Amino acid sequence: MAGNGRFTTILLFEAFEKALMQFMHEDAQVLSWPRAKASLAHCLAGQLQRSLRSVLGLSEDSASPAFFSLPQDIKVDILVEGCDILVHDRKGKHLLGIVLGYDYLSKAQQEHLHQLKEQGFRLVLGVSFLMQKEYVLLYSPKQESLEYYHFNKQDGTTHHLMQRDVEGEADDRQLSLGIKVRKKRKPTQDQ
Repeated sequence: MAGNGRFTTILLFEAFEKALMQFMHEDAQVLSWPRAKASLAHCLAGQLQRSLRSVLGLSEDSASPAFFSLPQDIKVDILVEGCDILVHDRKGKHLLGIVLGYDYLSKAQQEHLHQLKEQGFRLVLGVSFLMQKEYVLLYSPKQESLEYYHFNKQDGTTHHLMQRDVEGEADDRQLSLGIKVRKKRKPTQDQ
């Protein structure tokens, strides 16, 4: 096996999709726990470990001592280096960074996704579980934009929703969430 070239962006995203689907079928009750982000990250990281083995064509025999290992000393960790889930090797190569949220990611979290991408991660994803929706909102930073995807909770399909430029003027093709900005109250004479 030659380097981390085996872990392409497509393979990492495929493994993530499989893991998210398994999570939604087997571990979704964790989402109802009161903001248990570590538990959420742990469950999804376990599913990601198994799905990486699957997409790499490795044995799925859970009785095997090698079942929890990945080639090239790749590890799946939680709550490290600014990520809720991190797939990396022990030499410092970051393959996949995931930031989790129960609601829409804040502007600061979205900026953090771009910072992770600039640090050399092969793939960076933001995940908003949005309990009231039938989809999970995924964020993927590109050079000058942020891509938005819907992951259908029922059938596990993902489709591109829209992209938003990070800098510059807004246009009609940009994703605009229906979040209204409150007007500042004018001070009354009594204040």
